[in-house]
Amino acid sequence: MADRGDRLEGQLVTQHDDTKAYRFFRISSNERTTGTPSDFTVSFGNDPRLDRITEVHVIAVSIPNVFPNISAAKGNSTFTATATIAGPVSFVVPDGFWTTANLMTYIQAQINAIIAPSTIAVTQDANTQKITFTITGAETMIFGQGTIAQALGILSPSAPLGVYTADVTSNLTGETVFYIHSSELAQNSTYLNQEGGRIIDVNGFLTIPVTVPWKAHQFYQPTENLDRAVYGRSGKSLRGLNITLRGNGGRLLNLPENYEMVIVVKAMFG
Repeated sequence: MADRGDRLEGQLVTQHDDTKAYRFFRISSNERTTGTPSDFTVSFGNDPRLDRITEVHVIAVSIPNVFPNISAAKGNSTFTATATIAGPVSFVVPDGFWTTANLMTYIQAQINAIIAPSTIAVTQDANTQKITFTITGAETMIFGQGTIAQALGILSPSAPLGVYTADVTSNLTGETVFYIHSSELAQNSTYLNQEGGRIIDVNGFLTIPVTVPWKAHQFYQPTENLDRAVYGRSGKSLRGLNITLRGNGGRLLNLPENYEMVIVVKAMFG
């Protein structure tokens, strides 16, 4: 009988990813060959083993949460209303991560510059957290006609009013999820809601919930063997990768040049 040493009795079982045939890929937006920090390409050289990658496992991800909650790119930065005396009231709120208090102060100042001699006060109820617009003077306004309306809690345009309270509380949460897309790692592997019976598929590779405040780094370390892509025994070539960072609604995010996104994956080869 063969000497089993101190091994326990039983049948030895191995899985297909119990292998020494792997490499770690460190993907950094700062080490890109082309593109921008949010949409870039990296290259890993001419190792022939990179042409037969059978699967990849996500090891760790780091993404800085530096994206504005109000911006032209997000499509929620224009305040538009109609004053019965002063006429159209329209302005663009500068891109940034706004608190409710700062946003109310800014909007109040902009409206007051247009509707004088009437004045407006923008306040927030301490209990309901809804925003109220209160005009002093002869002016009345139709609220809720601009792209910022839903962020303020206005769900539909109002009648001409001197006092108006938003329908619901304001929503200035910013991005709640990061989507990482890659045409090489996950080509057409994610389905979106269909339109008119048409299949809509995208290169969605990884979804990361945003759980940190603005200007903090979102770190993500998946549960073992959950975040992975399997390509089969024949494998595929991953000598170069395109990485795209998207946010809510699939919108391309604009990561500034002085911030770095890092993704580490373990790649097995056949």
